[in-house]
Amino acid sequence: MAKKRVFLLTLTLLFMFVFVNLISAINLEISVKPIQNSAITDINEPAVFQLTIKNLEGNNNFEIYSLIGAEISPKNFTIGLEETKTIEIEVTPQQYLISKEGTITFEYKIKDSKNQIQSEELTMNIIRLKDAFLIETDNIDPKSENIKITIKNKLNHKFDELKVKSDSMFFSYENTFSLDALEKKELLIPLDTDKIKKSTAGSYLLNTGIEVSGVKTDTELIIKFLEQEGIETSENKEGFLIKRIEISKANVGNTVKNVEIMVQKNIISYLFTTFNVIPTERERHGLTIDYIWEKELIPNDKLEVVVRTNWLYPLIIIIFIIILFWLIKRSVESDLILRKQVSYVRTKGGEFALKVSIKAKAKKFIERINIIDKLPPLVELYERYGAISPDKVDMKNKRLEWNIESLNEREERIFSYIIYSKIGIVGKFELPKARAVYEKSGKIKEAESNRSFFINQPKI
Repeated sequence: MAKKRVFLLTLTLLFMFVFVNLISAINLEISVKPIQNSAITDINEPAVFQLTIKNLEGNNNFEIYSLIGAEISPKNFTIGLEETKTIEIEVTPQQYLISKEGTITFEYKIKDSKNQIQSEELTMNIIRLKDAFLIETDNIDPKSENIKITIKNKLNHKFDELKVKSDSMFFSYENTFSLDALEKKELLIPLDTDKIKKSTAGSYLLNTGIEVSGVKTDTELIIKFLEQEGIETSENKEGFLIKRIEISKANVGNTVKNVEIMVQKNIISYLFTTFNVIPTERERHGLTIDYIWEKELIPNDKLEVVVRTNWLYPLIIIIFIIILFWLIKRSVESDLILRKQVSYVRTKGGEFALKVSIKAKAKKFIERINIIDKLPPLVELYERYGAISPDKVDMKNKRLEWNIESLNEREERIFSYIIYSKIGIVGKFELPKARAVYEKSGKIKEAESNRSFFINQPKI
């Protein structure tokens, strides 16, 4: 029984060997040259190979196919006996391989009209659209105005309409162009200088989107924004009485920097000094005070300090003190005090009339006194006087004068007169100062009265 089983097994193997030889009697000499050995699955772009085939024997009608792995076209070709022929085939991965990426080797078959078959192998890459390109970029120099992005076609395949869109912190770029097989294209893209100034050195994301035949893919790269340190300092001084000093420090680099501004004032000027920013520190050294401002500046940030010293205030105070001192001194040193008063006088005719009184009082003995008073415009003199009539009346110049030989200490005299106007005067009516010239101990001196006025309000 065992011998019978061995015999049957041997007979079966012999039959299979003979059968395989019968169906494999085809004899082709084949060489393969990859034209584009990568199939781009998401845009249905096949791999392309060039087959050089020599028919050594057998029929001249052939069919090429694969039972597993790929779809091959064209399927049919003709080669005469002892003829060599070059054909170009497109190889598309079958559906179950589309989700895979990488290099695969699969078997394909060539069959003649007598169903004789020769098996061969092909190796191809399965990739997606994003793997078809190599994108490179330069680092960003803070002083540069452009950045260079390089896009390289890694495949032996031309892309006629390649839509590229790149976005980053520093620029935005969009364009459509063609890219030949294995071509490298350099894109020079302008940078946003405002964002360059405000950004800190470091790594930033660059997103580049590529679209082919409606299929989009994104690639992310890291670009480096190179470091550059720089602080610009400016100082501007202006003004005399109101002195203004403007000091600024600006971070023109792209790194964070700490800056300091110091202003020194003495113990007098600091009383009249103001700042636009409150100092961080204040240090006193003897008769001087140091004001210090500190700040951490980010790129494009600025510390600006404005110092105003207003010498107008102390000048006004000094002038006021001088005037006050002069008035006090004049009052103390004056030998003659003049006081001028004015009062309303009723008249029968209803004219506007005022009584003017001048009181002269000597603080010490004086002599040869000449008192002069002037009449204001628009008025006339009523020629009735007080106890002492003027020694001289000059109506052309509207001037009255009284001459007194002498006045003893604390002696006083009163001079009065009446003025009137036929024109109604409404509002404030001011009279000129009276003036006196006298002699004291052989020296000629002068004195002035106060200003006097009368307010006439109309009756309603």
